[in-house]
This record gives sequence, C-alpha cells and structure tokens, in this order.
Amino acid sequence: MGNDRAKILIIDDDPDFAETTQLILQSGGYEAIIAKDGKTGLEMVRSEEPDLIILDVMMESMYEGFSVVSTLRGTPEFIDYRDIPILMVSAVKQEYGSRFTLPEGGEDLQGDVYLDKPINSKELLENVARLLEGRT
Repeated sequence: MGNDRAKILIIDDDPDFAETTQLILQSGGYEAIIAKDGKTGLEMVRSEEPDLIILDVMMESMYEGFSVVSTLRGTPEFIDYRDIPILMVSAVKQEYGSRFTLPEGGEDLQGDVYLDKPINSKELLENVARLLEGRT
C-alpha cells in the first residue's frame, strides 16, 4: 500500500456515529481511526499524524470540540499540525433546533467545514475529498 490513502482521525464520543463514519470513509478508500474524546484525539494527532480530522463539537462538555481546535491551531506544541483540515460535526441542530452561536471571536474555532448530524455519506465523502485536495 502506498501513501496515497489519506488517514482520517475521527474524534467523537458517540461510538455508533464514529463507527458508521469509519465505515463510510473506508468505503471511500480512506484509512480511518477513532478517538473517543478530545484528549485522546490530540494525543493521536501527534502519534498518527492524520491528513484530516473529523471532530464532534459536543463531547464531554458542550464546547470540547472547540477547545480541541484552539489547542491544535493555537498552541506551540501543535504547530506542526495546525494545517490539518478539520471537518466539524454536531448533532446540536438535531437536539436543539438550531446551531449554537459561537462565542465572540470564536469564528476561528469552527474548523474548515461544519456539517450537521446526521450526515449523509455522499456529503461526508465530498467534503473530505475537497478538504484533502486543498492539502496536496
């Protein structure tokens, strides 16, 4: 196997969503690995060096996903990884009827693409392909 298979890290505490997403990505020819929380996700960014991250906004805390983004994009120890594209996903619209508003100045924390759960596989794969193209 060459290095042409992009590696995608899914950071999500919902095992059903993570596994379904992993299967969709594998069917699209990607390698997909799962971290069940933000802390593990950040450790895996370093150990696995993924090409793209799919990140759930709400995990243990309401804003855990945003803190992962701010750590990745804003701290010196992750400087080598700050260009990894981030696709954010959230069920917040499903659960609360609308997306939450970001804190003032929080626009940078949104990642590169934001999709509402449930995500259809075609939309997911299209967005992943587009974000990865930007990296080549």
